[in-house]
Amino acid sequence: MYYELFAIARITDPLMIEREASKIASTVGKLILSNRGVIRDIHAMGARPLPKIISKEQERHFQGYHFVMGFDSSAKVQSQLLRTLRSDPRILRANIIKRDLSKSLNPLSTIQAADRAVNMGQ
Repeated sequence: MYYELFAIARITDPLMIEREASKIASTVGKLILSNRGVIRDIHAMGARPLPKIISKEQERHFQGYHFVMGFDSSAKVQSQLLRTLRSDPRILRANIIKRDLSKSLNPLSTIQAADRAVNMGQ
């Protein structure tokens, strides 16, 4: 089944944003691949201000690095992935959406719509 992971990673060092995000994406990707999943696409939306201040691990965050990852896996793997991400202190928010590709031809339509909505607000 095809899933899309929307995640917001915390930014600890503003000069190393890309490196931190790639480490997180690598960790997520390894977890998916080790459980016989397939990664279809990764779309980095960059560092953006959060709509409200998010508190996690006794820290307050006002900006985060947003990314979307499309992958195929079993329901068991995606629930394990979400549980792992929510307990990871580097991830501020994470959500997984199940997509039915028979209804839409373009799996990136959700990513593009989200990116358009965020860019319109700026």
